[in-house]
Amino acid sequence: MNSERLNTGVESWLMTVTRTIDIVSWVILFAMMMMTMIDVLLRYFTNSSILGSVELTELMMVIVVFCSLAQCQAEDGHIKVDLVLKRFSPRVQSMIDTLTQLICFGLFSFMTWSMYIYASEMKEYGEVTLDLGLVKYPFVYIASFGCALLTLVLLFKAITALREVFEP
Repeated sequence: MNSERLNTGVESWLMTVTRTIDIVSWVILFAMMMMTMIDVLLRYFTNSSILGSVELTELMMVIVVFCSLAQCQAEDGHIKVDLVLKRFSPRVQSMIDTLTQLICFGLFSFMTWSMYIYASEMKEYGEVTLDLGLVKYPFVYIASFGCALLTLVLLFKAITALREVFEP
């Protein structure tokens, strides 16, 4: 019973964090859309553009993509091809789901760690964007954080699928 309460508490906390981070990504996406629209209008009417709009769009895209991955996984929004899997029993489906979640957990754990190391190296070397001179490493740290959140969701989903394997 205590493990169920702990599981529910962790799930609640994790889902709250992923939803909050996802909302941040939506706000950034809206800002990116507005900036692009203003840039296009400026080019059309005044034949000038916003300096560094392409760089800002690239940096905003990092936030949009990596901050929404965990919420998409939490809602089972990623693509699944289950034409063959549907023919198996629910227990076998849960076993395969556990295996795929654990494989993805391992891959994204490695990806999280690699991005963190890369961001640390970028910080050390002082890498900046070309037009605006913005430092790049905070965005790689954000990507690493988004992957870490996805990794936690994958681990939670793997544990949930594993429990379904052993249910009577």
